[in-house]
Amino acid sequence: MITQALAQGTATLPQLGTMNDHAALYGLYSSNDRANNNIRAKIPLPGLLGQQWLGYDDGDNAKPVANSKAFDSYIERVVIDAKASGSFSMQVFSKGIQANQSIEFQVLDPTGKPLADAVPVTAAENAEVKKEFSMIRTWNPENPHLYTAVLTLKDASQQVLYTFTKKFGFRTVESKPDGIYVNGIKVIFKGINRRSAELGNARSSEEAYLSDINTMKDLNMNAVRLSYYPVDPHFYDLCDSIGLFVISELSGSDAKKLIKDVVFSGLNHPSVICWSTGPENASNKELDKEFATYDIQGRYVIHPVSKGDKKNSDFNSVANSILYGTEAFTPTEIGNGIYNGGRAAGLEDFWNEASKSSKFSGTFLASYRDENGIESASGYDLKSKEKWASYFTIKELWAPLGFDLNNISPTWNGILTVENKFLYTNLSRLKFAWKLALFPKATQKTLEPLIIEEGVMPSPFTGPGEKAQLKFTFTQQFQYADALVLTVTDKNDKEVYTWTLPIRKPEDVVKTSPEVASISTIMRTEEDAFLSLVCDGINYIFDKKTGNITKVYVGKRDLAFTGPFLAGVSNYTMADFKHLVKENTHTVEVTYKGENTLYVKWTFHTGELPKMEYQYSMKPAGEYTGITFKYPEEKIVGVKWMGRGPFHVWKNRIKGQQLGVWEKPNKPNTTSEFKGWHADIYWVQFQTNMGNFTLYTDQQNVFLQMFSPLKQGALLNEFATAPFPDNGNIGFMNQISGLGTKPADNVASKSLKSANDQIGGTIYFDFRW
Repeated sequence: MITQALAQGTATLPQLGTMNDHAALYGLYSSNDRANNNIRAKIPLPGLLGQQWLGYDDGDNAKPVANSKAFDSYIERVVIDAKASGSFSMQVFSKGIQANQSIEFQVLDPTGKPLADAVPVTAAENAEVKKEFSMIRTWNPENPHLYTAVLTLKDASQQVLYTFTKKFGFRTVESKPDGIYVNGIKVIFKGINRRSAELGNARSSEEAYLSDINTMKDLNMNAVRLSYYPVDPHFYDLCDSIGLFVISELSGSDAKKLIKDVVFSGLNHPSVICWSTGPENASNKELDKEFATYDIQGRYVIHPVSKGDKKNSDFNSVANSILYGTEAFTPTEIGNGIYNGGRAAGLEDFWNEASKSSKFSGTFLASYRDENGIESASGYDLKSKEKWASYFTIKELWAPLGFDLNNISPTWNGILTVENKFLYTNLSRLKFAWKLALFPKATQKTLEPLIIEEGVMPSPFTGPGEKAQLKFTFTQQFQYADALVLTVTDKNDKEVYTWTLPIRKPEDVVKTSPEVASISTIMRTEEDAFLSLVCDGINYIFDKKTGNITKVYVGKRDLAFTGPFLAGVSNYTMADFKHLVKENTHTVEVTYKGENTLYVKWTFHTGELPKMEYQYSMKPAGEYTGITFKYPEEKIVGVKWMGRGPFHVWKNRIKGQQLGVWEKPNKPNTTSEFKGWHADIYWVQFQTNMGNFTLYTDQQNVFLQMFSPLKQGALLNEFATAPFPDNGNIGFMNQISGLGTKPADNVASKSLKSANDQIGGTIYFDFRW
């Protein structure tokens, strides 16, 4: 029997408590495929080793050993305290041991080999084992090394009657004025609150737990706060094995009676590093003594909503904690996502502001779901496993790496500085793979980039908190690529994140637009009310009273394309309209004056795309600044663009989108991602029921306004309703609005900077398709 061999140290427990335990997980919880909203939830789950018995038959099927008794009739429980130094202490609570029976203690390392010689355990009601181990590997969520304590019950002839096992990890938890330290490292929590019974029985299986932890790990989270409902011990097992910090929270009105159960359920799990009274008992400091009575490790007790352990922290409390606080603060509930801001609206602002304080210890998002049980339209759906914009915002924001470049210039020397933001992991354990990508043109059918060159670079030996330089060596000229795509994966080939760094600018891309066939000279028709210019077979109509283009005729197509307008404002009037001709170039110059100003210059030259240069200033500043056009929404069936995608963004939710060419259909009367702000636009092709037309910009950091998102009626309030221009539905914006969350004191300020200075750009128009 393998249990006898285990007890005698002659057999290896297969993959017990190592990173190979639950090996089916790794590689499955990572996906950067934004076009395919699918997470593999059907994951093979190896049987967890039970706390009460361990045994295998010849077929490796776990079952009790023959002629054995229920061991828990002898061993009530064990209490383990294993420090990062290798100091080990275990209390064994036993009863009913016969005079001719004995208990033997052994520790197996993560590979299943004995860590030291076996020692006897006194068969008393409360016996204590103390050992000092050397050359051990500590537990942390990035490297969750687990060991196994083995207690073997033997009879007088030293025959094994039963074997009891318990996984544990060597790690030390300390509470200091500026936060929680694990193994001497200050913890920065990046986590979420998990309500164990959130979806009832649908979330009560081991496979569901594993899928849930997959999601947290893929989001680059390192912690989970277990709140509101009792916790299944199997969930702790998975957090131990896969790696998550756990705050285990008390729930219920009869708190004092429940503390023992809460502590005992998470007592020996290395993942459990804090207890929590829960918000209902936050003011009861006497409960700390009750936790200490049962917890040999003396872990810190968090009191949500009191002092540093703030719940629902708003920006004012964060600012005050930075300026005047004397305690560590760990907000345990932020981001009550409303409408399609999901869980990430304002998170970057919150994180950056809070990180200015040395007392900040991270935070926990409220949950995966919106208030009132409404599924987030922009986060993560537990049922369908669909991922939306907020999911990828969180994933990028909490990625444990930072870079010193956002884009690459033609004179770039090939060196990229990377900062290690892991708590425990050296960058030498990561893999850095890169690609030089050339994105398709607007006229091409494909959305897939052409990979000019790709490779893998050596991983730098760089510890947590340190910086290193990545040296890229290309055989091709990188200046001709649109972007450098950098994918970082961990030792298990799990994607940490993929970054796309722009190389070519919009002004470079517009130069590669398809050539225009020159058709004779420009034809002009001008009257008091309008100006008509026919350039290369396309007729452009201007209203001389407003200065706007009002119609575009392409063959038999009559396009009701109108503009430009200053986004969302009307307190300006046309002061001058000029039509000038020089050789074969026609220009139309329009000047608007008032509290806001706008200057527009159209240029038409045969064999070239018409272009519109513009400059504006807007006073007072609003939530957004830019220019807009009008086109009938019902005529647009889809859109394709080069820029960040595939989802739209908000002022306070920018991260998480990848540079590329994206395409989406227009679904009327829905809250789909088709409508809204889109980031870093190079060009946009509008697919209409009358053919396609494409607009290019030559400016960096321009946002596209694609109509106005619909509001969910149940969520209409000042926090869920972001302003959009009401005088145009297609816009090129330099600033965009943010989205609030609920309630009001949880909302970062959405006000944007003034556009008093002159802002300008150029748009090129291609109505040929």
